[in-house]
Amino acid sequence: MQKRLKTLSYLLFMVITTCCTKLLGENQTPTVSPVLSGDELPFRLTLELESFSLPNGLHSFVSASYEGKWLLLAGRTDGLNDLNDPNNFSAASQNKIVYVIDPVKRTVEFKSLADPTSGLTQQQIDQLSVSSPQFYQDKKTLYIAGGYGFDSTTGLFSTKDSLTAIDMPGLIHWVTGVLPWETASRHLRQTFNAVFQVAGGYMSHTRKNGTLLIFGQNNTTYNQQVRRFHIKDSGKKLSVYVHKALPKIPNANFQRRDLNIVPIIHHVFDIPIPAFAALGGVFTPSGGVWTVPVLIDLDGKAKMEDPEEAETFKQAMNQYACPSLKVYSKHRKNMYISLFGGISYGFFENNVFQTDPELPFINQISTVSLDKNGEFKQYLMKNQFPTILSSGVNPGNPFLFGAGAQFIPADDLPSYGNGVLKLDQLGHKSKVIGYIVGGIRSTLPITSTPADSSASPYIFRVILKGVRRIK
Repeated sequence: MQKRLKTLSYLLFMVITTCCTKLLGENQTPTVSPVLSGDELPFRLTLELESFSLPNGLHSFVSASYEGKWLLLAGRTDGLNDLNDPNNFSAASQNKIVYVIDPVKRTVEFKSLADPTSGLTQQQIDQLSVSSPQFYQDKKTLYIAGGYGFDSTTGLFSTKDSLTAIDMPGLIHWVTGVLPWETASRHLRQTFNAVFQVAGGYMSHTRKNGTLLIFGQNNTTYNQQVRRFHIKDSGKKLSVYVHKALPKIPNANFQRRDLNIVPIIHHVFDIPIPAFAALGGVFTPSGGVWTVPVLIDLDGKAKMEDPEEAETFKQAMNQYACPSLKVYSKHRKNMYISLFGGISYGFFENNVFQTDPELPFINQISTVSLDKNGEFKQYLMKNQFPTILSSGVNPGNPFLFGAGAQFIPADDLPSYGNGVLKLDQLGHKSKVIGYIVGGIRSTLPITSTPADSSASPYIFRVILKGVRRIK
């Protein structure tokens, strides 16, 4: 009986796509690369708590920005989920609120998808309140694919096969306006295809209107590929043309979900070109973390270095989905990816690097760099999330932030077409370059009950301390 309960618990673990209790397991590699001092980097980062917050906690959600306002939807309002209690992963904790936030005025407006004026069907509400969907913004349109959530028709949880296009100015107006005849449904279009049935992956627009949907999983089945399709969107009708996924045969090294997949600038024959980097992720077949990055070009071709080689870079920290800052220095020919908190294999305690196979929550920030020769390095940043003490569960314990949170860049910053910021043009004075919103806040590095964690309502501003000049 005990063996059967353990098997059921593991299967439930594979279904859940948001943060959950960790299993002990073998990582992709038995060792990790050295973590260097962040003092070697040309910039510093500081986090400060904002004076405004969300009315409710939120994690594993969708975020976009339009004309200075943020649009947040989907995700979950609970914290860590207890694998031994299926009822803990409940439909009631799906976020049905659409938030519109003005970070300058520090205002938060919101409206429920279930509001009588939404005009949405129950099926659409289910599809727009999922956790860990894939999404990206193309000008004023927000595209959302897949995600894991409740189905009111069947009474079961499933990975959705929907692609939704949202007219951002329209949906923002529905939330903030007072016109009685305006509906949310008039501002969205949908289409359905099994290619979208993914959660915990990453989706991005590429050249010539192509779209890549990278890694992730469908319930217990990992994608292990880069799915490719073209979106045809007239503004009234939405459809897709699906291409063959790459690689043609799924690669077990791409069995990754809930990871940090980010746009980058890297060098091919000394020429800087856009691409994507997949860092970390969970879970290896035995329940550990992935440590060797995967580079994906704009055609969807993925490449990973040999984990067995001693010189291959092996990521030590911040393996789970967390906020990320992406900057590139043209002068230094270096790409920098800063990862904020979340769930990590490695961490520092009393200035000594340690590891924990139970994958604890941490508040520390690491930065992964990629130089013109294709060499990765990793650094521990001096600062971390501010100390905020719990006044409820485990009172006096500092909250640990980052897992399932989002980084939203500040407006009007110099950037490349893929969103990577131009480090050399950010100036030498300190400036706010973005905000970290929501996520899970845990009162313990390793939680034992669902009550040990909750969704965070906090908003932090990210300050980049002056970029060092090249001597």
